[in-house]
Amino acid sequence: MREQVRIGLIGTSDWADGFHLPAVASHESGGVVAICGRDRQRAEALAEKHGVPGVYTDYRAMIDQAPLDAVIVATPEDLHHPMTMAALEAGKHVLCEKPMAFSTAESQEMLDAAEAAGVKHMIQFTNRGLPHYRFVKQLLDDGYVGEPYQAYFSWPTGWFPDSDIAGHRWAFDARRAKGAASELGAHMIDLARWFLGDVVRVSATLRNFVEMLDEDGTPMENANDSAYLLLDFVGGAHGAVHVGSPNITGDDLHHSGQVVVISGSDGTLEARCDPWTDPGVSEIRGLRRGASGAATLTIPDTYLDGADPDDMFEVFMSQSIGPRLFIDAIIHDLAVSPSFSDGHAVQRIIDAAVASNLTGTAQVL
Repeated sequence: MREQVRIGLIGTSDWADGFHLPAVASHESGGVVAICGRDRQRAEALAEKHGVPGVYTDYRAMIDQAPLDAVIVATPEDLHHPMTMAALEAGKHVLCEKPMAFSTAESQEMLDAAEAAGVKHMIQFTNRGLPHYRFVKQLLDDGYVGEPYQAYFSWPTGWFPDSDIAGHRWAFDARRAKGAASELGAHMIDLARWFLGDVVRVSATLRNFVEMLDEDGTPMENANDSAYLLLDFVGGAHGAVHVGSPNITGDDLHHSGQVVVISGSDGTLEARCDPWTDPGVSEIRGLRRGASGAATLTIPDTYLDGADPDDMFEVFMSQSIGPRLFIDAIIHDLAVSPSFSDGHAVQRIIDAAVASNLTGTAQVL
């Protein structure tokens, strides 16, 4: 058993600052010992803020020189493959941000390399750790809706045109990412798989409504900012996923935030989740066959474990989920979920959606 898991973090975004670094620091056996970013000044500022001793601008140098057991890759999706492969070749455990890669070919190579290396591998699908969705998963597993028939997964972010998403501009650059289908879709597609099982067929239509500009103000090759996917699941259910950025949203609109509706032979669940607002939104309602009306379902305290229900991200600083689960898995040789296998499955669906949009035909997986 290892006393401390020494982690190198690649990426200096606000998410690295506000999520990964605090989550690792909250674990008594975890520690970020090196951080890498292309902007050395930014990397040094984060290192000083979080007490990280090593600072690098070359991830290969960090992997080769820093005393690391594991690497967290928290960079844009087009960089996930080379960074993850370098870490795996050095025998490091890897936690990679979603989406797993830029293509299915890349995600397959990453999965194969991780399995061959015999290391722990994990994808940061954040929704799986939120108490809201863990309770929905329990309700489904306990048969609340019976046999699932149909489902709807929606996430209109409202990023365009009113919000400043300069730090996320890369996600809508077709040279680097697959737009809303991957940046937002990865989260909702993973939820769909987690709740309803593997996807066997994908039909999709992707659109770009708002022109994005490069950092220098010149036009760039815009990826989709709105995506609709129709999914057929292995168990026979079918569902729709909608993700988009050019939306007018607000806390007093029912469609804002993440909305999930699942109906089946015995009931329906409606769930709305938006942990990014202040206070966060968590609404779950259900209607069982034969009931006189729908009921509001309260998340059990076992999922919150003392966390503020208005700030569901608190659980990532105390429970064995996200980066803390990654550390626990390394120390105690535990199975990891979601793994690279889950990330690869989601990547296949994203790429199938792109292919469906280009060809106008459904893609069988």
